[in-house]
Amino acid sequence: FGIYLDEATVFLKGDNAPDFGDYSYSNIVLSFNALIGVNNRFGIHTGAGLLIGFANYVNGDDDTGFGTHYSNDAEDDASFGLAIQVPAMARFYVSNAFFFEAGATIDVNLFEQYYYGAAGEWESVDEQKLLNVEIGGGLGFTLGFGLEFSLKYTHGLTNMYEHGDVSNSRLVLGLGY
Repeated sequence: FGIYLDEATVFLKGDNAPDFGDYSYSNIVLSFNALIGVNNRFGIHTGAGLLIGFANYVNGDDDTGFGTHYSNDAEDDASFGLAIQVPAMARFYVSNAFFFEAGATIDVNLFEQYYYGAAGEWESVDEQKLLNVEIGGGLGFTLGFGLEFSLKYTHGLTNMYEHGDVSNSRLVLGLGY
C-alpha cells in the first residue's frame, strides 16, 4: 500500500482537438495505491486517486507567428475538472528495483468547468462523458526504503465529450511511497 503523486502533461487528439499551440493542459493526481503481488516479480498495481485537471487556452500568436503568447488577459479562457482515477496495471519487476507496467487507466469524471474570459464567468461542461479509458505502459524504479519513481505514457481510447472527436494521451511522471 502507498500514496502516489502524479503530474501529467496531456496531449489532445482527434478531429475536434484544439490546436496544440493554443492549448496547455495538465493533470495532478493524488492517489492511494496498492500492489497485489502474485509472486516476487509480478503483481497488479491498482488503487484510486483524485485527478485535478487544469487547462489554459491562450488567444493570439506571438510576434514570430510560430507560437502563442501567455498572459493574464481577461480574453484568455481556461477549464478546471475533477475525476476519480482508477489504474489497473500489471507490474513486472526486472530486478529488485526496476519494473515495467502495462494496462488500463479509467477516469470517472465528476465535473468540468469552463471559464469564458470575455464573459468573465465559469460555466459547466454538460457534454463531458462519465468515463475516460486509456491504455498505457511505463517503467519505474523503487528504492530500498520504498520511495518510487515512475514514467508512463497512456493513450486515450474513448472520446471525452458526447458531441466531439476529442481524446487524450498523457505523459505521466510519478512519485510514490
